[in-house]
Amino acid sequence: MSISPELQARIDALEDERLKAEILDVLTGPGKKRATDEAIYESIVSDYTAGKERQAKLRRWQDDEVVAFAWYFKEKRSEDYVEFLRQEKESNEIESELAWGVRRLMREWMPDLNSDDRSELFSKFRDYVKLNLV
Repeated sequence: MSISPELQARIDALEDERLKAEILDVLTGPGKKRATDEAIYESIVSDYTAGKERQAKLRRWQDDEVVAFAWYFKEKRSEDYVEFLRQEKESNEIESELAWGVRRLMREWMPDLNSDDRSELFSKFRDYVKLNLV
């Protein structure tokens, strides 16, 4: 089944090459489609747009904020802080119970953070730890 010229023109007009490729892969891939090509296109573009909007709303963590959280973590839960460093150094992985504890601590440190911002801070904090492990 081929893509209509109108839909192909809409796909070609998109700026993001990866988005175009994803749409084309879904539309031309094997398997039975349970929606029209147009509905599939609209769904993928809508999800992409929503994701971009979520990304744009994320807090941009500055290095000094990440350091401030590290100090807060170290002061409030020194044993967990040491364990976090150990896990990061030894396995480059944080056990889920400890990770959730760190996220709860983030909520205590800065109560107005949403879960996406906490996830971003968690990631930045892990990067900070990796850069500063001796």
